[in-house]
Amino acid sequence: VLAQAQLARGRPDYPLLHDKRLPFFLLINLLGGPGMNSRLNLALREKYGFVYSVDAHYTPYLDTGLMAIFFGTEPHQVTRSLNLVQKELRLMREKKLGTLQLRKAKEQLMGQLAMSEENNMGLMLMLGKSLLDLDRVDDLDQIFAKVEAITAEELQDIANEMFATESLSTLAFLPKN
Repeated sequence: VLAQAQLARGRPDYPLLHDKRLPFFLLINLLGGPGMNSRLNLALREKYGFVYSVDAHYTPYLDTGLMAIFFGTEPHQVTRSLNLVQKELRLMREKKLGTLQLRKAKEQLMGQLAMSEENNMGLMLMLGKSLLDLDRVDDLDQIFAKVEAITAEELQDIANEMFATESLSTLAFLPKN
């Protein structure tokens, strides 16, 4: 029995070989990545207590990509929760990240990438996928250099392109009354 409303908000986006793939991954990580300090987690869970968990994901494929935000909430909190998601997306479009915010976002992503190399199975899968899809394997230093090169302006431009309200679709599973 479905007790909570389950929602997904998303859109198609950059494919695997697009030059904006890594900056978009950083933006999604900041918005709703695995850290408890993601913007959506702070707004929907910590500040208002509307959700138990909220995640934003970006999955690139060879010919397209998928960006999605997932959360579950009480049915009477659906509208307020969606409004908070839209507010965070609007803030990312309208307000450029400060120097410290950008630095922290980059450090968090690089830390997550470094930790992923500690898991042998995960590392082998990542290396194999990279070799099959990209015909190369970038080492961690190369990836870190690319992350370091990302600018706040670039992230804001991507947010304006990808987070426009009219370009997003919503899927909601609601419990029966």
